[in-house]
Amino acid sequence: MKKQIPREIAQAIKQIVFDEADQENFLARSRPENGAFLNRLVAMSSVGGKLLEYMPEADVRTYVKDTILNAYSKEKAQQNRPENIIDIIKKKFKFQSVEWVERRPDLQAEMYTTSTRDNFIVVADGTYLKWETALRKALLYVASSPFCDLDNVETKILLLLFARSSKIPASDLTVLERALSFCNGAVNIYGDE
Repeated sequence: MKKQIPREIAQAIKQIVFDEADQENFLARSRPENGAFLNRLVAMSSVGGKLLEYMPEADVRTYVKDTILNAYSKEKAQQNRPENIIDIIKKKFKFQSVEWVERRPDLQAEMYTTSTRDNFIVVADGTYLKWETALRKALLYVASSPFCDLDNVETKILLLLFARSSKIPASDLTVLERALSFCNGAVNIYGDE
């Protein structure tokens, strides 16, 4: 039977997992390596053993993976996310002046415009491995926005993709850039150190 995990215990377990993930360089490892890492976390008395007090054994691995490690990945992405989005937009699309318009948290996306209001730029966050998800969010944003029906307005898409501490091969990046160019898109990779 599931019991509510007390907040302070959940926070302590989360901190242990975050510390272990930092030590293991979790974001830069392969899936098999991360699977072995997850198994070690589940086997630790301070993580898996403690969670067993609050949930069935079958749920422990899923909880660590989907709740704690997913939060870890999102936190690292946010910590590494570039702050100078306007400068990136100017450089990628060769605009002189760009302004922020709004943020859509439900789509993890933001809208910017040029000062002349003839270009709207949707910036969507994601990871390099799941760039298609970020593109889908950007396209949904564009499709649901009133500016997409305006004449003499061009829409651009910029994907901000977290590389999870992995170096992206130049050939892969070239193919992605080419694919995005078909929908007036561009990409900015970060966290690939």
